[in-house]
Amino acid sequence: MSFSWKELKALSDEQLVDAHDWQAQRTAINVNYYLEELRHRDQRRIAERQQRIAESQQRIAEEVLRLTERIAFLTKVIVALTVLNVAVAIWLALR
Repeated sequence: MSFSWKELKALSDEQLVDAHDWQAQRTAINVNYYLEELRHRDQRRIAERQQRIAESQQRIAEEVLRLTERIAFLTKVIVALTVLNVAVAIWLALR
């Protein structure tokens, strides 16, 4: 039993397993045909998962950068207010 490329790609994993099991009972050759297709599908799923993880990590890195920039800005504001506070305190002490 052999499938065209389109037929093979259209089969679900369950159908591939069933075809493999049916073929395996009748012959010892060509069963790798199905196993290789299942392996290929697993590798594709892994690659897709890795892509989603990479995209997620990129979004996280961008968010960390944005928050770091906000923290740097707020630190500058705090420094400026501290300098102003010291200046006011010295001015009041000398007055």
